[in-house]
Amino acid sequence: MADFEVQFADPPFIEPSAQEAAFGWKNNEIVVFRGADESQVLQPDASGSCKWSSGTADPWSISDIRRRVQNVPYAWRMTGQAALIPKVDAGTPLRAVVSARSRLSLWTGLANFTKRVAVFHKIDGKIPSAQQYQAFMDKFCGGLDDISLIATISRRPDGSVDLSPELAVFGHAVGKKPGKERSFVELALKNLIGASHSLGIQVTAGYEVRDDFSKQTQGDFVSFITSRNSDMTDHANRIRDVLDAWNFDGVGFDIEVNGIGPGEQSDTMKAWFKQGKTIKDWVTARPTSSDPAAKKEQAAADNLRDLYQTLAQLLITKGRFVSYATAAFVDAKSGNFDDGVYIFGHTRVQPIGLAAGRANMIARIMAYDEGFQAGGGEKNGKSSAGQDSLTKRHVQILKSITGAGVHPSTVQLGVKMESLKDLGMKSGHMTVDQTADRCADLRRFRIGLITFSGSNATPGDEVAAFARYDKALNESEFNRRHFLGVPFQAPH
Repeated sequence: MADFEVQFADPPFIEPSAQEAAFGWKNNEIVVFRGADESQVLQPDASGSCKWSSGTADPWSISDIRRRVQNVPYAWRMTGQAALIPKVDAGTPLRAVVSARSRLSLWTGLANFTKRVAVFHKIDGKIPSAQQYQAFMDKFCGGLDDISLIATISRRPDGSVDLSPELAVFGHAVGKKPGKERSFVELALKNLIGASHSLGIQVTAGYEVRDDFSKQTQGDFVSFITSRNSDMTDHANRIRDVLDAWNFDGVGFDIEVNGIGPGEQSDTMKAWFKQGKTIKDWVTARPTSSDPAAKKEQAAADNLRDLYQTLAQLLITKGRFVSYATAAFVDAKSGNFDDGVYIFGHTRVQPIGLAAGRANMIARIMAYDEGFQAGGGEKNGKSSAGQDSLTKRHVQILKSITGAGVHPSTVQLGVKMESLKDLGMKSGHMTVDQTADRCADLRRFRIGLITFSGSNATPGDEVAAFARYDKALNESEFNRRHFLGVPFQAPH
């Protein structure tokens, strides 16, 4: 009998809490074959070793190393092996090192991104061709894995799903009826998706619901998502159909709407606090509570869980993914991770754990103004103290969530760029230099980055910085899209 072995290993720079070894090498497997008919699927033991015996010493070849969750492949570096399908000889263990390739994403609007491209080509006000989009991205978007458009699709009052009526480019909006205005916007969307795909960059549609009735109108969304009679499977299928029609690579949910659950300053929560109870107590009691507000919030939690996970299952066969914007759920004072515990009801119903065990779901943490929670400066104060505290807070988040058993493949950290400083807290905004520094922290935890950028300036700023982020986040790792399955967060 000849013994064969492949030994999995973590790169030395990965923090202990984020290593595959910390998760017992669960959900990993290796596929080996010899000849046309002989193959085996091997799972590593707790030490990361895959062993098997064969009646002959003829070499085997490795055809795949993958996460067993939904059988989505991802990349490993085979030490000492140049070939993509290396041979494994008996007697000498082959070492496979985990890839730390992490996803780099951009939150932006169709109008925002189109404006950048048009300014670059000196055609401001006109829709760029697919070739012009491609030329812009080829020059300025190196390292970018996906463009996550915001406010792209929405649920209509009749239950249908379509492009959001408010989706607009250069003053032209989709509106509620077909026409020239909608065709104008559709052309921009079509050209962007085509150009992105030619470069291997994914494009996801944003499903956004906010309380701004003049723009991202919530309509009857609150009553829909808090009703036990709502059909989430039907809604997931309607969303999938729109993604298919436009060839989107997935959908990103941004549900930030009042009415789903009581906020910290509501009469309901004030009465709760007077009893000496906490928000965590509220979340714990919610599933069996008779309180109308708690029952409503629990219905939303169950419906969103079913919607996200059902849709993820529908999309996995085509390599598409689901993401959702949420909070860190890490207490700033203690550093404890309490998933689903937050001041806003709409955030409480979207815990990070929804993505657990899912190969194509990402929880995107909106870690914008977290510096204040860690003792940063005032809203109108200088940014330096706020940035120092923001850095500490971000590292605390990364350490706490991985230490609590959240696998890094399901998480991205969201940061807000300096160009949006007039729209909110100044300590939460980051320059390109600060974001590049943050990538060094993210690399240690194998967690991806998504930036929220609002600048309409000429490139050379926040969009063009992705090549720099890529080097800091994924330095000495695999070339982007070189292997099937990268980046680490969700399929590509």
